[in-house]
Amino acid sequence: MDFFTNKEREIFHTSTILYMRRTGAYGKENYVLMEKFKDWLNTHNLYDDHTAILAIPLDNPNRTEPQNCRYDVCITAPAGTEIGYGDVKLRQLEGGKYMVFQIEHTAQAVQKAWETYSIELEKSNVLQDTSRPMIERYAKKLVDHHSCELCVPIL
Repeated sequence: MDFFTNKEREIFHTSTILYMRRTGAYGKENYVLMEKFKDWLNTHNLYDDHTAILAIPLDNPNRTEPQNCRYDVCITAPAGTEIGYGDVKLRQLEGGKYMVFQIEHTAQAVQKAWETYSIELEKSNVLQDTSRPMIERYAKKLVDHHSCELCVPIL
């Protein structure tokens, strides 16, 4: 059986996002940030069945010192949002074409997806766009069914 539950191409539109960022080595602290962000979303009534949290590692740890690696967790900002709130900032997320891989929502499956996505791109004759970051997408309706997605920018 194929490791990836589903693979499809998708266009992401440039959007304004509300995000929290941490800087440091990728790992367990990213989970801590995600939980802090979910708590903030719940406090502000922004976490419902239509919510998709994006986790975006902004730096390649093979080229950036671990202590300088940036990691954002975010959602698309609700219409009319003009400023951030405390630890939550506002910025633009560039859109474009993505290959979206649906996977099990486990740490092991997410790690395996990061290790094997390039093989899948090659099988599909698709080139990665390394000028944009990869995104882990945690749509609540998928997470509730133990799935999530790895979104790889493509040319």
